[in-house]
Amino acid sequence: MTNFRRSALRARSANSLKLALCSTALLPTLALASPAAMVYDEASLRAALDAGATKIVVQPGTGSIAINQPLVYAGTAPLSINGSGLVINDAGLQGEPMLHVSQGADLTLNNLSLVGPGGYSLENQGGGKGIYVEVPMERVGVVSVRLTDVTVKDTGNHGVHISDCSLGDDCGAGQGGGGDGSPASFHVQLNRVTIDGAGNGKQDADGLRVDDRGEGDIFLSATNSVFTYVGGDGIELDEGNEGSVLINVRNSDFVHNGAYCSDEFVDDPIALDPSCDDDGDPDVDDAFDIDEAGPGGIAGTIANLKIIDNYDEGLDFDTEGEGDDNAVDLDIMNVYATGNADEAIKVSEEGNASVVVNLRAIDIEGDVEVEEEDEGDLAVTLNGSAIGDDFKLSEKGPGTGTVMMRGSSVVDELDFNNIEEI
Repeated sequence: MTNFRRSALRARSANSLKLALCSTALLPTLALASPAAMVYDEASLRAALDAGATKIVVQPGTGSIAINQPLVYAGTAPLSINGSGLVINDAGLQGEPMLHVSQGADLTLNNLSLVGPGGYSLENQGGGKGIYVEVPMERVGVVSVRLTDVTVKDTGNHGVHISDCSLGDDCGAGQGGGGDGSPASFHVQLNRVTIDGAGNGKQDADGLRVDDRGEGDIFLSATNSVFTYVGGDGIELDEGNEGSVLINVRNSDFVHNGAYCSDEFVDDPIALDPSCDDDGDPDVDDAFDIDEAGPGGIAGTIANLKIIDNYDEGLDFDTEGEGDDNAVDLDIMNVYATGNADEAIKVSEEGNASVVVNLRAIDIEGDVEVEEEDEGDLAVTLNGSAIGDDFKLSEKGPGTGTVMMRGSSVVDELDFNNIEEI
């Protein structure tokens, strides 16, 4: 690789995202064409969903409601709910989701909280999901999930789960996971979203989880959001088979995630939950995890993040299989990371494509590791940054590895394998 050119993956994915946005841009207008269903308690909200209302507004001042059966929307038209500050409490759902969109409809939620009973742990397992968007195999186009001023708290399972996988909760990760999915792509937009205390009732239950096992891509835009005290990953994006992951995550915090399987709280977590076994060690989780497998890659921007005290990696982005000219193309800037149990930033590519990672103004206590294992090139820039531990770069295949360092410091070791400094 002779220069730090932008990848074909990013350009192609950006064009796909524009199409996705265009395809959903008219949804609020279309929803306004029909009158809103005004609701004021649990019964009226449930009745509106059961009747297939597509635009629901909660009467201001409603406050809170308690449910012991899931709120289910089985329609296919886009659903919009303005919660007006409503708090929905789990009052005995017995492991079922609080809000279930069962046919893969587009979902827009504003000013709404979903709160589970909490108290989950290795010793008190169970609980359901906060928001569950289930995508049928015949779904096409773009599934849009837009959350603004939404809080999901204290659920035992995933806080928000978007599932395009025939195996449901047994889907596994993008790398090594199974199942089939629809041809649809996914546009997930979070603004001022808080996911707090979710995922502490079972292993690998995340704050936000997207499973895609079809031909589509995953687009994630998250701003001004918080992922904290999640038992699994704060965010996990699993893209298996064909398709890429495009991200734009800014001004957000990832704090104290991934502790469900930790031996900090119990002597033998594997005995309490055998799914915690990771080759004999407890399988703790990350702040933000992406697993991409098959043709495709990972591209996008991470900016202005705090990544603090997570139980495994901070940013953990992995891709394998056939890819584009640049299987990984990332800008990571203004990130502060401290107290994470493993690498603060880890990026790996195991296929035949290349890796471009630009690191700017990062302040890291911990290791930063980027590796490319097969054919393809690796190009990394480190500009105006401080790394408190090791800076590890590795080009393990026949390709070219380069690093450009400007105005930066690394406290411990420069651990470079087949890397030329330019």
